[in-house]
Amino acid sequence: MSDTPLATLASHQAPKAGLSDMIQKELAGLVPADALTFSETKTDVDISTPAEHLLALVTALKDRNKLKFDYLRNVAGVDYEEEGMAIKYHLYSLEHNHSVQITVPTTAGHPHVPTLTGLYIAANWHEREASEMFGFQFDGHPNPKNLLLEED
Repeated sequence: MSDTPLATLASHQAPKAGLSDMIQKELAGLVPADALTFSETKTDVDISTPAEHLLALVTALKDRNKLKFDYLRNVAGVDYEEEGMAIKYHLYSLEHNHSVQITVPTTAGHPHVPTLTGLYIAANWHEREASEMFGFQFDGHPNPKNLLLEED
C-alpha cells in the first residue's frame, strides 16, 4: 500500500493524465475494444460496457499490475427515465492512487448485470441496495435478500 494520505484518497481531483490510454493498452486482448466506450467525468475515467463484458472488464482492471483496482468504493443505480437505466461502479487503486467509473447501461424491462461479489466482497451490500431501490437483478448474487426494506 502506498503512503498516500487519506485526504488525497477522498479528494475530488481530475483523472490522472494518461490513465485512459494506459487502461486501454492494459485491456487490449482481454476485453473486446468495440465493447468499451471511454470518456472522462470531472473526477474519473468512465468506461461504458454492456453487462455481458462487465466481469471480464472488472477482472482485468483488478488483476493487471499497472492498474490494480483493488477497492470497490461504490455501486450506484441510475434511472435516466426515457434513456433507460445504468449501474455505475466506482473502483479505486490503493497502490496507484487512481480511480475509474464503470457504467453498465440496462433497460428498465431487463435490468440484469452479473454480480461482482466474487471479485469484491463489498459488492454484496452495494448490489443488494441497488436491487432494492432500483430493481436491478445481480445474476449470481449469493444473498439477494432485501438489505433495508422488509421482504414483500
